[in-house]
Amino acid sequence: MSHWMPYLDFAVALADECSQYAVSQFRRHPAERKDDGTLVTATDRAIDRLILERIQHTYPGHAVLSEEQTTRYDAAAEFTWVIDPIDGTTNFARGLPVWGVSIALLQHGQPVVGLVTFPLVQEQFAAIAGLGAWRNADSIHTYIGATISDEQLLMKCTRTDRLLQIETKLKARICGSAAYHLCKVADGTALAGIEATPKVWDFAAAWLIIVEAGGVVTDWQQRPLFPLPAVSREYGAAPTPLFVAANPAIMQQLLNSVTVRQS
Repeated sequence: MSHWMPYLDFAVALADECSQYAVSQFRRHPAERKDDGTLVTATDRAIDRLILERIQHTYPGHAVLSEEQTTRYDAAAEFTWVIDPIDGTTNFARGLPVWGVSIALLQHGQPVVGLVTFPLVQEQFAAIAGLGAWRNADSIHTYIGATISDEQLLMKCTRTDRLLQIETKLKARICGSAAYHLCKVADGTALAGIEATPKVWDFAAAWLIIVEAGGVVTDWQQRPLFPLPAVSREYGAAPTPLFVAANPAIMQQLLNSVTVRQS
């Protein structure tokens, strides 16, 4: 058994508790617009506080990086929990069921545990560094072929087409949750994904899930996303455009299909 398993068990229990609360609040609260243009609900804030309290009680020496409270990364901390209380806030506020609670544990900036729970579609994705990835306790793996066809899917965010021109046979799907898009590449549902403006809490857990499932993730400059740079910094205003693919061959075809739109 991996020594990371107790941390995953903690994340699962915490995500389940938060998911139950979020389901009880579903459709009940409108969203507000934050200064950075993203949306937030009272449920996001309540879950963020709950997670912070649970982590501080159980792991008082660990740092927390979260969307709604602590957006500054402390590079001096060995362990950092990266939290998105509700990934897919617009879906949550408008009544669509694709949203989830995302929890990752980083050691020296490198994800070692990842957990994302999507309660209303009854899918939970998890990963431990070096041990693989699972959906609802079943092992998952990305698509292993190298052929792109019009029978397969590309997950993307709403901002993708504003910034990029994509020439591909893949059929596009926009589900409204960056973490869900990545997890659907991880379990082989989709071959690739593009997220134009995600923040680190949107993808920290899902990054580990897709990598442990055999996939690859990079930014637009084809640089690795993790470990985070060993310097304390503010991540609230730091989007990281990224490409996701089932394997290196699919990634290369995806990158070849994309050009940046002229502003």
